[in-house]
Amino acid sequence: MEIKLDILNLFLTKMCKLLSVPGLALIVTLSVISVPQAHAQVIDQISISEAGDEAEIQLHFITQVRYVRQQVLKNGDIRIYVTLLNIDSKDPRLKWEKQKSPPSNLVPPFTVTYPELDTSLTLSFGKSVKYRVSAGHDGRSISIITPSLMPKQKSKESIKPTIPAAALPIVAVPVIPPSVGGESASAVAGLAEQRLLTPQEVELEAQRLFIAASDALQANQVDKSIETLNKLLNLPPNALSQASQKLMGEAREKNGEYTKARAEYELYLKLYPKAEDAGQVKTLLENLPKADMAKKVKEAPGDMPRKSAEEFMRVSGGISQTYYNGYSHIDTFATDNINPPTINVIDTTDQSMLLTNLDMTAWKRSENIDSRFVLREFNKINFLPGQPRDFRWDAVYVEQVARNRKFLYRLGRQSGTTAGMPGRFDGAAGGYNLNESWRINAAAGLPVDYYSGGDSGDRKTFASLSVDLTRMPDEWSGSAYILMQKMGSVKDRNALGLEAHYFVPERNYMMQMEYASLYKKLNFATFQGNWTRPSGNNYYMTLDHRRSPPLALNLQGQTTLSVDNLLRSSSINLQTLRDNAVALGMISNMATIGMSHPVNSDIRLIADFRLSNTGGTGPYYSTITSDYQPGSPGSGNQYALSGQVIGNNLIFKNDVGIANATLTKTPTSTGQSLIFTQVSTINTRWRIDVSLFLFSQKSTSDAHQTQIRPSLTVNYRLSDSWNFTAEGGIEQNKATSTNATDTTRRKYFYAGYRWDFR
Repeated sequence: MEIKLDILNLFLTKMCKLLSVPGLALIVTLSVISVPQAHAQVIDQISISEAGDEAEIQLHFITQVRYVRQQVLKNGDIRIYVTLLNIDSKDPRLKWEKQKSPPSNLVPPFTVTYPELDTSLTLSFGKSVKYRVSAGHDGRSISIITPSLMPKQKSKESIKPTIPAAALPIVAVPVIPPSVGGESASAVAGLAEQRLLTPQEVELEAQRLFIAASDALQANQVDKSIETLNKLLNLPPNALSQASQKLMGEAREKNGEYTKARAEYELYLKLYPKAEDAGQVKTLLENLPKADMAKKVKEAPGDMPRKSAEEFMRVSGGISQTYYNGYSHIDTFATDNINPPTINVIDTTDQSMLLTNLDMTAWKRSENIDSRFVLREFNKINFLPGQPRDFRWDAVYVEQVARNRKFLYRLGRQSGTTAGMPGRFDGAAGGYNLNESWRINAAAGLPVDYYSGGDSGDRKTFASLSVDLTRMPDEWSGSAYILMQKMGSVKDRNALGLEAHYFVPERNYMMQMEYASLYKKLNFATFQGNWTRPSGNNYYMTLDHRRSPPLALNLQGQTTLSVDNLLRSSSINLQTLRDNAVALGMISNMATIGMSHPVNSDIRLIADFRLSNTGGTGPYYSTITSDYQPGSPGSGNQYALSGQVIGNNLIFKNDVGIANATLTKTPTSTGQSLIFTQVSTINTRWRIDVSLFLFSQKSTSDAHQTQIRPSLTVNYRLSDSWNFTAEGGIEQNKATSTNATDTTRRKYFYAGYRWDFR
């Protein structure tokens, strides 16, 4: 496996070198044009950036996302509740994923897990940290703001004691006065006098020396930085001892003293083996050259910084495989008033397949540019006879982002998350910041629609242009876009869209709409609101009106001809095809209101009500029968009332217990469901989920259906790199009607692993 990784590392390194010549990256685009898509992973990217003296972690999704609320567990984990839009949460391709943070010196290493059993997202630093969470300004991300490990330089007058004085023994240390007239601390060391320092003064002195050492290192005055760090590390243990030990290793490495850097990193791991950034230090240690530089590099002036130690290639990612198996026993008892009862028994293996997911990111940082090469693949092997194999590329793209966020471009297969773009496409996208408030974006390519497969010989192409307002003032942001799409040579979809976002810590709103100019119809209009009160109560509302799919030509299942040949070879005209698109596009409406209430630090109550309906289709002209076919009726109003109780620390420390009850009513049926789930973490390595699902539904025709499904899931974390998961369960479904009773007993299990590498 190590040999394969070395080959992979070499390949990805060569790919990232190509990033310096943008035109060569088109190779990636051309190599994936004809491969279909999937949605195995919904977290597209994790980015970390400076935000003043704080750091901003952004979780970017491949679809629109609604931030609902957040919660802190006693172990410090941050649990964030979100709702994905435009993606069915029951899609079997949406698999549980766990991603590690990208390398950064701004925040401690962390992991992101999604989705949890209560549809939440967990962000874990391994300890408690200060933070605040808000929805991203683009409607497709979540932002977490936390104190930076490398805050920007502050004036010495602004430095305040961060640790209160305590009744500890007074110690004697040499006091180094602040720099005078540009002289270094070492130049005036002789002015130091021996006197007794309180613990508070030790902390102040440590802060002053740490800032001086950091500033010197950033200015490439490496010797000065090392000298200052030596003085800091000679102080009694303080709040900056750990950070200083790591910084000393970085300074030695930057100075070309790799042997000494190795000793400093090894000492750090010995002193702080359970530190949050121990993994990062191990990575730095592994990437050190074997021998010191033959000649020490001369320090550059402050305005000509040398390349930082972070400028080496990093490859990270993961491979997961899961095997699914299901066996069903079906008893059918049928009777009528004439014939004797009949009994039919079927035993069958209904599921046997292996799913494989691969995701890799090669990341390279230079002084001005961050470059990435991303590869995500999905492979399904079905062992049942007659079932096809499914192989898809989720993402294959190269990307470059300016460190100052001035510009970004991406080439290859990627997720279209803005400006009405397709959910997945092969092509190019980029953006440029005109100033602090305005940004322009453009994209062009070929939509990738896995489900269309298609009987038509057409290939669609699109181009979009958008303008983003990133702040007006800080609370407001928005976007306006225009999108043009063709099927063959025929205009397929023209859209004009608007988005507006308002975010402050206690409330946020998002409004979106899109108008289909070719059809003179509204594609969608939606409003989302979220309010949090000082008491901790959270209220949310969603209003959504949309056509599904958005208005565009669709010849699937209707003809084997391209749209150009169809229009030339028959009496049908383009307006009829567009009328068909309007007639076949179903309109859905949904309104949701809900709230959550914290009873105490461990128990939260949640309730929501949803009203929805889906319209039918209208008469349309069939290109196969050459006549008009009737439409289909809509669903009518559907009502759902749900209540949920979430508790922490019920049986074990940091466990989660969930009880959910839902009542549903449609024009043809009434149903109830109960779900009980208990999630427990034992010794930080074992996670055990026990769940029970109960469902009952009765229709207006006296048909009755019940389902009972208990399940047990076990997750074992062997190390930071290896995770193993297995689940087993039993389903019993019983459906009764006037003349028949069907009973299905199904046993299923799945087992798999994930290996993360960096």
